[in-house]
Amino acid sequence: MTKNHDELIRGLNEDLAAEWGTILRYTYQSSKAIGLRGAELRDIFQKEIPDELGHAKFLTDVVADLGGDPTTKPKEFDKLDDLKGMVELDLKMELSDVENYTRHSKLAEQLGLTELKVKLEEMAADESRHARDLHRILKGM
Repeated sequence: MTKNHDELIRGLNEDLAAEWGTILRYTYQSSKAIGLRGAELRDIFQKEIPDELGHAKFLTDVVADLGGDPTTKPKEFDKLDDLKGMVELDLKMELSDVENYTRHSKLAEQLGLTELKVKLEEMAADESRHARDLHRILKGM
């Protein structure tokens, strides 16, 4: 294994931890989202969970296929009670995910892993869409 190969596995495991964390964060936040605006956010959070789970399933398989041990430890997150704080945190986390997926797609390209490069770019686009949606929500708060 090359240095870049090991770096890619580490990076994908970081992405995987972020996805596990997002699934837990959205589940937690949907339980804490109360009131009329909270009901809207609860619905949004719950609708995003299957998308994040799909990312986690994909990353788990890829890490294993590359010879790594897929992480089962989620990335930690702040447990906030106020709705605006939740959305601000989620926006920050989604933007971080976009940066990481973009960086890891370039690493996959360097290793000649075209399918992985394209899929990571698609996942970056998904997270970018989530961030745009969260930004719009935040502007209205």
